Amino acid sequence: MSTTRLTDVIYGPQFLPTTIQRTTILSTMRTSGIAQADSQIQLLADGHGDILQMPFWNDILGDSNVSSDDPAINASPLKFAQGQDICRKLRRNNGWQAANLVSAVIAQDPLDVIAQLIAEYWVREEQTVMGFMLNGVFAAASMSGNILNVATETGATTGVNMDATVSSNAHALLGDHGRALVAIMMHSRIYWNLRAQRAVSFLRDPVTGLDYETWDGMRIIVNDQLPAVAGTTSGTKYTSYLFADGAIAYAEATGLGGPIKPVEIQVQPNAGNGEGVDTVWYRRHWIMHPRGVRFTSASVAGNSPTNAELATATNWVRAYDNKNVRIVAAVTNG
Repeated sequence: MSTTRLTDVIYGPQFLPTTIQRTTILSTMRTSGIAQADSQIQLLADGHGDILQMPFWNDILGDSNVSSDDPAINASPLKFAQGQDICRKLRRNNGWQAANLVSAVIAQDPLDVIAQLIAEYWVREEQTVMGFMLNGVFAAASMSGNILNVATETGATTGVNMDATVSSNAHALLGDHGRALVAIMMHSRIYWNLRAQRAVSFLRDPVTGLDYETWDGMRIIVNDQLPAVAGTTSGTKYTSYLFADGAIAYAEATGLGGPIKPVEIQVQPNAGNGEGVDTVWYRRHWIMHPRGVRFTSASVAGNSPTNAELATATNWVRAYDNKNVRIVAAVTNG
């Protein structure tokens, strides 16, 4: 005789892939194209270890030689070398618990509700982690060439708000690569300022069927984890980030390098004075890394960097040329 258990009803074999798929659909970072996986990143995510090395060839530079028929003039060949980008695998988890008596009283299983909400939770977590990460990246001294700061310290009356001119100047930081910027992550204050100007457009993704918003030709991602710093005299300085396609290397670790038990039910039949308490644990290991900016700290406190460690400027150093780091920051007063 076999018994239908809670694991069969809610957390069967399809729960994990369904959750991952739904997280992908709901994630603006991924549907906008700025967070992408490739075969190398996926291989690293599924493999062993915490520190992932991504070597690359630097571009070849130098002026060409002017040809001569003089046998005494010898040209000297130039060398080209590799650089290295480094990222750390992110390992996060959380658990939710419900007493069985609650299910009986309300005639609804709270863990079933969790199953419906878990994808939205992880999308918010990804954006939160990305906010801390970008704060650390753009606080690094080597990233100063990718920052446009037009904010004033007296922003309450004379501040510079985000507009098409600021956006164009931010694009120009990447020169001829500026056309590649396709998405903007902004604080909700900037978002609502643009909404007040009727500057936000609403479109529908033909693949997911979900609506999304754009401004100045870029998909909008709203994230209040981004810096909002009080000016010296008045007002606030907000940092927005503009991304090109594939600016963020992304891969979910589902192989041996991922969590051994991504989803696990902990049953405590004696809890609740014998009525029982169930807990669902959800674990994720993934790569989410701004391409071309090395995470230099090999001495994080645990096996995976905390949000505070990701936000530490000294843990980051630019590895690519400025134009090839496909993210720029714009600091405005609103």
